[in-house]
Amino acid sequence: MNASGAPRVAAPQLPPLIGLELGPDADDATVTESLLSWNAAEASAIGAEISDSRLTRLPTERLSARRLRLADVEVDQPTTIAWDAPRSTWRGVVVAGGSIGVLDASGSRWDNVTLRGIRIGYLNLREGAVSDVEFIGCRIGTLDLAGATTTRVALSDCRVEDLDLRNRKGEHLDLRGLDVVRLNRLDGADALAGTIITDEQARLLAPALARALRITIAEEDL
Repeated sequence: MNASGAPRVAAPQLPPLIGLELGPDADDATVTESLLSWNAAEASAIGAEISDSRLTRLPTERLSARRLRLADVEVDQPTTIAWDAPRSTWRGVVVAGGSIGVLDASGSRWDNVTLRGIRIGYLNLREGAVSDVEFIGCRIGTLDLAGATTTRVALSDCRVEDLDLRNRKGEHLDLRGLDVVRLNRLDGADALAGTIITDEQARLLAPALARALRITIAEEDL
């Protein structure tokens, strides 16, 4: 990918942080320059705004956080069953390590976001606006980009079992770092326009592309 198509990402430069443990109800909270943790099974942070901070512990079962705003935030080794964050805004965010069962970021806006070395069962970015985002060394069960608009998004050394691209829009989606051999299902092959893949990936994806374009591949020449 040329320079114009590569994700423009930069890790946040955090100031000195003060430890803060949030309770189960953090709706509409405004937090900055903090070392955050939740010591609870479930918590709510609906409409909260977190900036210049590091999250070190999420609720073990569920974090309800629709309309969450993260700006210049590190999320370190998150481990939770469900992180519900639809219609959220993430800018300058790095998520490193950990395991999340379901991360629902449908309808969200991600800008300058890095996910590195994390396992996610279902990552829902459906109908979102995803710009300057990189996935590095991630293991994802289902990556749902249906209806999303992607700009300068790249996968590197990633394994995805199911990929949904139906009605995806945008350009500069770099899939060269996706392990296509381990890809079980691809929905929306006709939305691969604007992506970059390798020669080997093109060969492996040929049947799916043929089906999407209604091309019949004959076994023998006439």
